[in-house]
Amino acid sequence: MHQKLFLFSLLLSVVLSACTSTLRPSAIPMANTSHTIYFIYRGWHTSILIDAKELKKQNPLLAEDLNGQKYGRIGWGDGDYFTGKNKSVATATKALIASRYSAIQLLPYDYDPFDEIPTETWVPLALTEQGMQNLLKYINSSIATDENRQLKRLPAFGGAQGSFFESKDRYSLFNNCNTWSLKALRAAGLPVTSRLTSKGAFEQATRIAEYQAKSGNLAQTR
Repeated sequence: MHQKLFLFSLLLSVVLSACTSTLRPSAIPMANTSHTIYFIYRGWHTSILIDAKELKKQNPLLAEDLNGQKYGRIGWGDGDYFTGKNKSVATATKALIASRYSAIQLLPYDYDPFDEIPTETWVPLALTEQGMQNLLKYINSSIATDENRQLKRLPAFGGAQGSFFESKDRYSLFNNCNTWSLKALRAAGLPVTSRLTSKGAFEQATRIAEYQAKSGNLAQTR
């Protein structure tokens, strides 16, 4: 009993510590920010909205899913739960310690989706050209391919939307959708640190967006 309480306390302390961070304003891109992405959170999950043309540049294999589209929203998670194959609490819990595989979701939009995404759940982030290229490389490197260098597509179940692809990365408690999203932002040159919760991740993105807005160098937000 005492051991269980100790483990629970340890886990709780880790999660709570994930909600705090020290931002380095000097490391935030403030000039030559010719690109804008959008960081989004919903419940426990975070994702990134990116210009569809930019996504296709780095990964032409996504062209089939992005032709005629304006934006692509990228997220990552446990394969069984994220694709809707099994949305049970047991599956979600098992994924934290014994995920069988992970998945990338690509949700395309052929219109501006901002009116249907609650304002308080997304922020614009400005990137340099190099930052955008590094972000796209990070996303590209997360998607698994087969022996013919084709994307490993996964079926969507139930109400799951968009396209799903098998990912190279391993899902776990300490490597979840939010840590994946924050690694993407770090690859893009933004000074974020690893946090386990969507709230902790979004708070960092929000603070960066606020600094960039004050600088007057933020790229177009819509």
